[in-house]
Amino acid sequence: MASGSDPVKQVDISRDLGIPAATVNRIVRSLAERGYLFHTSEKYCIPNFRLIRNVPMSESYLSILSELMADITARHSVSVEAVVVTGFDLLWHSRTQLPDASVAIRAARGFRRSLYELDAMSRLYLSRLGWDEVSYKYFTGGFFKTGLEMKGLAPSEARRIIEDVADQTFDMDFEGNHVGVRRFATIIEDGDGTFLHLLSIAEAAVPVRDKDHHVANARRILDDARATLNAQIKTEAKGRDGLDQREGHLKLVT
Repeated sequence: MASGSDPVKQVDISRDLGIPAATVNRIVRSLAERGYLFHTSEKYCIPNFRLIRNVPMSESYLSILSELMADITARHSVSVEAVVVTGFDLLWHSRTQLPDASVAIRAARGFRRSLYELDAMSRLYLSRLGWDEVSYKYFTGGFFKTGLEMKGLAPSEARRIIEDVADQTFDMDFEGNHVGVRRFATIIEDGDGTFLHLLSIAEAAVPVRDKDHHVANARRILDDARATLNAQIKTEAKGRDGLDQREGHLKLVT
């Protein structure tokens, strides 16, 4: 797939992946029989498929993200969540857990929840789409507030709530949702502004001594995390640009 329309030798696949030639031959034959690639008599492979990540996070990025989440939990005693979007739902990609948490957080890895509930994460994500796209893709009369009442919203009110955070990278639901969980959230995007995922701090929605200090601390933690992840995104982008330039140079030379 990575080769585009250029044919790839089986021997190169075997060498680059460290797979025995006989194993590669069996895999290639099976893929060719099912129409996923074309197999020439000279043992060249030409792909006839595309694999596209719904959320384009690399292995190295996911490693940094996992370490960062674990570090935040260890240092600040908070539960951290990485949440992606699939279809009309938020999907919990990963989460750290506190063994002594005062409220059970049901949203574990693989948990799904509708974007129609306009909590902090939903608001941040939908605000990046813009109301025109939201109104095209979603039933605008289906949005509702988070919290105990989960009150339905008129389209005009939903639009106002979504657009209020269009320029923000931090949002929160301090009073908590209907199960007593409070979340602070930030949005992670790549250098081109493409959405990657949401990062949130989840905790019990209990009274705090100093609300302003509590909110400022959560914002600082998420701002620092966002800066760390943005640095990794930039590093990977530079690496890809350098690889593209080298490949372009080699094609010109050859």
